[in-house]
Amino acid sequence: MTPKSWAFSDDPDVLIGQYADLKRQVPLLYLLLIIIALASLYLMIDSVPLMLVGGVSATLAIIGTIRMIWWVWFLPDPDRISVDEARNLLRRTTLAVLPICLSFLAYSFLLDAFGDPAQRAGVAICLVMTAIGCIFCLMHLPQAAVLVNLTTMVPYALYQLVIGNQTFLLVALIAGMVTTLMIRVSLNAHGAFVELITSRAELVARRHEAERLAQENASLAMTDALTGLPNRRLFFAQLEEQVQRSAVSGNTFIVGVIDLDRFKPVNDIHGHAMGDQLLAEVGKRLQSVSDGIVLVARLGGDEFGLLVDGDDAAAQAVGEAVIAVLHQPFQIDGHRLSLGCSIGFAAYPYAGTTAISVFDRADYALYDAKADRRGTYAFFTSELEVRLRRESELEAALLSSDLASELEVVLQPIICLVTGRMYSVEALARWNSAQIGEIEPARFIDAAERLNLMGSITTTLFAKTLASMAVLPESIGLSFNLSTCDIVTSSTIDMLIETIEECRIEPARVTFEITETALMKDYDRAITQISRLRDMGVSIALDDFGTGFSSLSYLSRLPIDTIKIDRSFVSSLAELGVRKIVTAILSMCETLRVGCIAEGVETIEDCLILRSMGCNMAQGHVFAKPMALATLQTWLEVESLRPGAAHLQTGLLSLPAFAELQKRFPKHANAR
Repeated sequence: MTPKSWAFSDDPDVLIGQYADLKRQVPLLYLLLIIIALASLYLMIDSVPLMLVGGVSATLAIIGTIRMIWWVWFLPDPDRISVDEARNLLRRTTLAVLPICLSFLAYSFLLDAFGDPAQRAGVAICLVMTAIGCIFCLMHLPQAAVLVNLTTMVPYALYQLVIGNQTFLLVALIAGMVTTLMIRVSLNAHGAFVELITSRAELVARRHEAERLAQENASLAMTDALTGLPNRRLFFAQLEEQVQRSAVSGNTFIVGVIDLDRFKPVNDIHGHAMGDQLLAEVGKRLQSVSDGIVLVARLGGDEFGLLVDGDDAAAQAVGEAVIAVLHQPFQIDGHRLSLGCSIGFAAYPYAGTTAISVFDRADYALYDAKADRRGTYAFFTSELEVRLRRESELEAALLSSDLASELEVVLQPIICLVTGRMYSVEALARWNSAQIGEIEPARFIDAAERLNLMGSITTTLFAKTLASMAVLPESIGLSFNLSTCDIVTSSTIDMLIETIEECRIEPARVTFEITETALMKDYDRAITQISRLRDMGVSIALDDFGTGFSSLSYLSRLPIDTIKIDRSFVSSLAELGVRKIVTAILSMCETLRVGCIAEGVETIEDCLILRSMGCNMAQGHVFAKPMALATLQTWLEVESLRPGAAHLQTGLLSLPAFAELQKRFPKHANAR
C-alpha cells in the first residue's frame, strides 16, 4: 500500500459507501469468528483443559455476538449517518482489528502447544480461515485488511520458524502468500469500488444538475423575461388545473383579462425601450395587488391575465384595485407617463366549463369594455353570450360564403359646397349573405379582421369599385376605405396598386381613407405603406378625425391630403363648444394645407353652418344616400336635367339645399 492508501478518503460519498459496505459485511465477519471459536473448542476439547479452551472460546463467541448485534441493530443506516460519524467508525473498526486478530493468534498458539499433529493442522486451518475471512469482509477497508495480514500470518510464520516445524512453516508461508495476494486483489477491488462510488456520485451530480437546468429552463419557459411574471403558457396550464379542481370541488373562480389603455402611443412616441420599462413597472404594480388573486401573468404585448379565487364580488374588488393602481402615473427616466387599463371578467362555470371557453369569454368581455367604456371592467353576461353567438354565426358565414358574388359596393356623393358639383364618391361595402341575410358593414369588417380575411375582401371590393368608376365621368374622384389590417399589410397594398394599374384608372382620381386608430395601431408600418400609395399618385384622407388619438405633433408629420370631420361633430353643430372645435379643425386644415370634408351632413341647416365656417366639402343624406352604380347614374341624369340646374354639369347639390346656399351665399354659389 502507498502512504496515501493508509489515509481515509476525503470524499464524503466514498466514506458513506465504505460504511454501507461494512454495515453489511462486518456482522458476517463476527459470525465467522464465532464459528471458528466454536470449531476450535470442538477440535481441541479432548486435548486442552475444558476450563481453558471452553472459557476462551466462550469469551470470543460472546464478544463476537455482542459486536454482531451492535453492528446490525444499533449502528445507523447509511442514509442516516453523517460523514464525520462514518469516518470515526471506520477508524475505530480499523483499530479493533488489532485486539481481535491478536486474541485469535494467541488462542492459536495456546492450542498448538497441546494438540497432536492433526489437531495442530486444524488449528492452523482455523487461523488461516480467520485471516482470509477478515481480509475478505474488510475488502473495502484496506487499512484493516493489511493489519489482519500483519497481525496473523507474519507472527504465525515466525512462530513456526522458531519451533522448527518445517511442514507448518511451509503452510504458514503459503498461507501468507495467499493472504498477501488477496490483499492485492482487495486493493484492486477497493480501487474499483472507489471509482464506482465516485462515478456514481458524479452521475448523480450530473443528474441533479440536469434536473436543476431542466427546472430552470422550465421556469424560464413559464416566465415572462421582461416582467418576471408567469407567461401565457403557465397561465393556461394553471387555468386548466383550476378548471379540473373546481369541477371536482364545485367551487367557482374568475378569469380576468387586462389590456392597457394608451400604451401604444407611449411606445411609439418614447420608443420600445421605455415601453419595456413601463411594462416591467406594470408587472410590479400588478404583483402588489395580491388580495384574492391566485395568479397574475403577462399574456403578451400589453395584455395580462388574472385568476381570481371567489365570486363576482371578489373579482369586482380586484378589478377596482387593479384599475386604481394602474391609473397612477408612472415615472420612467424622468418622464411622467399615464396609462390605464380595461378588464374583462368571466366566471367558471357560468361563462364556460373549459379553460379555453371561459378565457375567450373574459376576452370578449374585455373587448366590450374597451369598445364602450374604456378604463373600466366588465363581466361576461348573458347578453354578451347572445352577441358572441351571433358573431360566431357571422364568422362561420364569412368563412363559407362566396364573397366575390355576395359583396357589393354602393357609392355616396361628396359635394363641393362652393360649386354644388359632385366632387367625388365614397365607396361603401355591403354584404348580403346567402346564409344570414344583409349584415351591417361594421360587423362583418370587424369579423373579417379577426379571421384575417380583410385583405381578400378589400381587394375584391376595390376591383368592383374601379369597374364602376370606369363608367363615371373622369372628373369624379373615388374615396375608398382601408381597414386597420389593410394599411399595415404589404401584400394588400401590392394588390391595390396592381388593380389600379390593370384598370388603367388615373391614380389622381383615387383617395384611400384611413382612420386614426388604424394609424396608431402600427404607426411605422402604416407610414411605410401610405408612402408607397402616395408615390404612385393617389391621395390619403384621415377618416373619422377627432375620435382617436389626435395630436398636432403627429398630424404635422402624416403624409395625408385630406381630413374628414367625424359625423359626431357635424350632428352637434348647434352646440357652441362643438362649433369651436370644428372651427379649430378647419383652421388647422388650412394651416397644414390639406383638404377638409364634413361627414354625416343630415340637414340644410348643418350644411349652411358648415359653409359659413369655411368648409367647402361635405357628404351626407341631405345630398344623397349611398346608392348602387345604376342608381347613381340615374340620379346624376335626373339632377342634371332639372330646370335651372343644367349649368351645374355633373353632380348637383339637391335643389332646395343649393337654392338656400345661393340665397345665403350668392357670391360663392354663382362662382361656378
